[in-house]
Amino acid sequence: MFKLNYFVPAFALTLSLASCGGGETEKNAVATVETTDASDDSSEDDYVLPPPISIANAFKDAGLPYVAGKTNPAANADKYSVKIDQLMNLGIYSTDMAYCAINSKTQEAREYLVVIQKMGSKVGLESVFSDKELITKFDKGLGDVEALQDIIYEIQDKSDEYMENNDLKYLGAIQFSGSWIEGMYLGIDNKKDKEEIGKLLVEQMSLLKNIIKGFKSHPAQEDARLKEVIKMYEGILNTYEGMASVKKVSKNINRETPELTDAEYKTLADEVKMVRSNIVKPGK
Repeated sequence: MFKLNYFVPAFALTLSLASCGGGETEKNAVATVETTDASDDSSEDDYVLPPPISIANAFKDAGLPYVAGKTNPAANADKYSVKIDQLMNLGIYSTDMAYCAINSKTQEAREYLVVIQKMGSKVGLESVFSDKELITKFDKGLGDVEALQDIIYEIQDKSDEYMENNDLKYLGAIQFSGSWIEGMYLGIDNKKDKEEIGKLLVEQMSLLKNIIKGFKSHPAQEDARLKEVIKMYEGILNTYEGMASVKKVSKNINRETPELTDAEYKTLADEVKMVRSNIVKPGK
């Protein structure tokens, strides 16, 4: 069984800074947060989401090793034609770039940066991703993991600021949903320390509620693909919240830490893999 601590990661508290360009503060901030459930009657626009690299860093800090071949191939980028899928895979590639960068796979990270620039332009974020200096900065930072991370934060800051200023926060939520599912996917099969990774998987469920809020703030609620995506992410949340160990904790006012059984862990892993597979499958 996996003993799982219930708390919001420190980077979640700094999200309000991300939308205003507070990259350096965001990386260094440390905070203690009292965890509370998301209120069902809170506004659908009332949600915060972290930068993708924070997810990758969290899993790396937990001992997640780099596994070659797990990321979404860059060659798939031109095969996504529906905007929602382009946005979600932009998020997936953002996590893949961060995953490679923090694991010193600089050439792979550079390839993903090129893909991200191309996909960013496709979804209407040209002003963020058309900066030709990004590649130059990246090349100068090769071999310096911290410098590469700074560039990734710079991209995220620009993206957040653009979406905030142009009332496009809901697009950021869709993009982040891809980042989130990729982070979960990269971490969920870790054989080195399942207990530690298990903690992080549970922490990430607090972000899932905000992702779903973001989906529901999208103006095109009748879009068939959006409906399908919402249903998949709600499926993950419902599966998790329906687990006996989680129900047991939710009834305890002292909020003791839940313990996922091997079977529950596998069920959650299978759900994550199914959703991730649906999103990265080319031809959408």
